[in-house]
Amino acid sequence: MDFARNQIRQKYRRRRSLLFRFLFLGCFIWFVTCLPTQPFSKPTATVLLDTNGKLLGARIASDGQWRFPAVDSVPYRLKTCLLEFEDERFYQHPGVSLRGIARALYQNIKEHRRVSGGSTLTMQTIRMMEENPARTYGQKVREIFMALRLEFSYSKEEILEMYVSNAPFGNNVVGLNAASWRYYDRPPHLLSWSEAATLAVLPNAPGLIYPGRNQDQLLAKRNRLLKRLREENKLTEEDYQLALLENLPLAPRPLPTIANHVLDREIKKGNKGKMIPSGLEFGLQNQAQILLNRHSDWLKENQILNGAVVIRSLKTGENVVYLGNSKQTSAEHAPFVDCAVAPRSTGSIWKPFLFLSALEDGLISPQSILPDIPSHFGAFSPENYTGQFQGMIPADEALIKSLNIPMVHLLNRYGVSPFYQKLKQLGITTLTQNPRHYGLSLILGGAETKLTELVKVYGDLALRLKGKEGVQNGISKKAIYETFMAMTSVTRPEDEQGWTQYASAQKIAWKTGTSHGFRDAWAVGITPDYVVGVWVGNADGEGRPGLVGSKAAAPLLFDLFRILPSSNAWFQQPTEETFQASICKETGYLASANCPQVRTPRLPLKAKQLKECSYHQTHWVNHEGLRATAACSDLADLHRDTFLVLPPEIEHYYLLSHPNYRLLPSFQAGCSVEDNQRNFGILYPKNKSSILLPVGLNNEREKLVVELNHRYPEKRIFWHLDNQFVGETRDIHQLFISPPKGKHKLLAVDENGLSQKIEFTVKY
Repeated sequence: MDFARNQIRQKYRRRRSLLFRFLFLGCFIWFVTCLPTQPFSKPTATVLLDTNGKLLGARIASDGQWRFPAVDSVPYRLKTCLLEFEDERFYQHPGVSLRGIARALYQNIKEHRRVSGGSTLTMQTIRMMEENPARTYGQKVREIFMALRLEFSYSKEEILEMYVSNAPFGNNVVGLNAASWRYYDRPPHLLSWSEAATLAVLPNAPGLIYPGRNQDQLLAKRNRLLKRLREENKLTEEDYQLALLENLPLAPRPLPTIANHVLDREIKKGNKGKMIPSGLEFGLQNQAQILLNRHSDWLKENQILNGAVVIRSLKTGENVVYLGNSKQTSAEHAPFVDCAVAPRSTGSIWKPFLFLSALEDGLISPQSILPDIPSHFGAFSPENYTGQFQGMIPADEALIKSLNIPMVHLLNRYGVSPFYQKLKQLGITTLTQNPRHYGLSLILGGAETKLTELVKVYGDLALRLKGKEGVQNGISKKAIYETFMAMTSVTRPEDEQGWTQYASAQKIAWKTGTSHGFRDAWAVGITPDYVVGVWVGNADGEGRPGLVGSKAAAPLLFDLFRILPSSNAWFQQPTEETFQASICKETGYLASANCPQVRTPRLPLKAKQLKECSYHQTHWVNHEGLRATAACSDLADLHRDTFLVLPPEIEHYYLLSHPNYRLLPSFQAGCSVEDNQRNFGILYPKNKSSILLPVGLNNEREKLVVELNHRYPEKRIFWHLDNQFVGETRDIHQLFISPPKGKHKLLAVDENGLSQKIEFTVKY
């Protein structure tokens, strides 16, 4: 019997032992796995900071709470206040304070109700992690073990960061960062002792006491905490007295909203719920927004309702200002559209890129003359905004005055496809069609660009000029410098005119652009420190009279430069990869033996292939100023004279703006030398052009006026249409003809037998 009983006892002992082992193993497994892999997984707000850590804007978390991303450190003042108020022995206990639990148990029994929980800051972190479950003794035991486990896995500093990042601070404000900004409009490390003490007491009863609710109780709690800090010499008497004088915040403050479009873009890029640093500068961003709003108020009178500004620092390579739209725009006119990244028609804003490209490739020097006459390129007939023509104009002057016709001639010489590839090389991504789609209109707004890209490209060119390697490598620094120098001479708005008279005035390379139909107005300016870009218009593409770059965008551009730190410094003129050229002063091409005046600038190396000046001719001239030769006059009576000789169709317009231009004289009587120089050209119609002849008020088809310019207008001209003689002119070479519908050939022959022929088409 005893043996049997012993067997039974041993059997039960083994079972109890096995059970205890299972229980122990289960408890151990629970202890090891009781913490989630990610202790806090609640959604957080998306927060945008400026370059100095100042808040630019935020988007509330998806659960409707202002919960900022977790802090990476707890400022000294807040830590001191928090530990004094919540857990003085935080750094001594292992997550659980037996003394605190015993004291809480004694107080609860004595008062016959729960007056204290005895929770350490670590245990409070566990409660927040589990979303504040019901307070029971069983839950308390659970929190004790989980607190021990938390201390085992994380450092004290990490636990403190968890607590302050997820503690409730009243209203829908969660976490130290959000509370600091919502209540005091500053980051936590800038809080005063009074402000830190106020925030430290808020998580204790966030639903009952917070700024705007039970202010007297909040003030009393804050002051009691400050008194304890003073009594323990954690606060000087002076700091204590000053802290007591500070007022409490009355309610949560609205967060800044001065970079909404940047914030929206970051969210689209996948940065939702993150703390996002940026290169923006709060002060400049705010000032620029005020200027854009003021400018928009003025433009609204003309129903111009949208605008954008981007300012890039060349010191940091970052955008310090980014305004995608004006805040003055009403809801019906798309204020939330980010116009800074919207592709818009370029107008003339790319002309400097063509000027630079032609300089770099040796097609022109800065002063090379370009045609400025009525021109037709197939069906494309560019016009100058002035409606006037100068015959020939230096390339830099054409850029300064933003003349369309000379730039189209330059693009025609450079080539649409090479320029298209150059734009892509510079960083333009909006060229979605092939070069033939754009044609020569590419330089006049036939394509689109983004303000952000425009500012970056000009900024990269400036950085290249400043010697920053890796930015636009391979592009000639000298070509960039000459382009920027030409851009400094663009006529500024009225209140900026005369800037060269002031020693303190800032040199700015700048350019405007206006798209076809007055839909977009651009302005961009460059200094060694900043690139400023402005676009104004309507987001829906509606054009408005007066929506031109020089009037609608340029004034804002110069207002923006006034808020930027300025200096009189300018880009250093580069000498590397250049050579000293010999350039004809009048034409800007390599000097020939006939050029009377020569300049010797340094040009990019490829300018060695610049064409030689062919516009100057040297002739023997008699005392009457007529040309002669040894065959018809005594050389002793002749002298050599040099003339600038332009094609007749150019001479006609060149004379209008250059009264000192000397026409090539006729030969003296008796000189029978054949003149091989082309003496005249047909001005209208242009070769290969199409002409519409409408019906006039008298119900008859209007006539076509053909016109030419002859170097010697007294010569007779004989006109032929489709091999039929139609008339003769002298002095004024204009003739009315009535060609039928269809293709025609027009022939003009002067009395010396020289001729010009063109083809044109008449449409009804």
